[in-house]
Amino acid sequence: MRRVDSLIGSGYVGREKAVEVEDAFPEARARVLGWLRLSSEAGDWRRFERQAGVAVHLHPEGLAAILAPVLASRAPGVNSEDLVDMLGELRAPEGVEPISALVRERKDTDGPFYALCIKGVQALAGIGTPEALRFLEGIARSAAGEWPDPLRWHAAEELGIEDELGFDEDAMVGGA
Repeated sequence: MRRVDSLIGSGYVGREKAVEVEDAFPEARARVLGWLRLSSEAGDWRRFERQAGVAVHLHPEGLAAILAPVLASRAPGVNSEDLVDMLGELRAPEGVEPISALVRERKDTDGPFYALCIKGVQALAGIGTPEALRFLEGIARSAAGEWPDPLRWHAAEELGIEDELGFDEDAMVGGA
């Protein structure tokens, strides 16, 4: 694990870095889930984040089953934003409940720009399960004031129903 950590380094872990790690350490795909479990158990969220950055590009079977509970844990130091992105990129049905819960929890405190909540909305749309789409429809069709307008707009846009609902983008996202 230390060898891989040194290959990963610090900073953003993109596809190129993941390929570099796999080329130098071909067993990485098979072993990264174990490393993620160890890092999670130790609460070493910086290491976990870097390893997850590699894993999301290697797509080992079972990755979402490790990421989703970490997101749901709300443990201090966990980078929720990156986990939401990863679960959305994986189109992981396991991510629907923790992402939905995070959006519900943060809807009143994530403003005025709602960056994390909008990532959650986009991830849920990408996952696209009936449960995810029902959640988004609930946001989009909610009464004014029940959900912040920017979230209602983004949910409707992801579902392609913003015109049907008569939403004015500028009015809802603060453009004009």
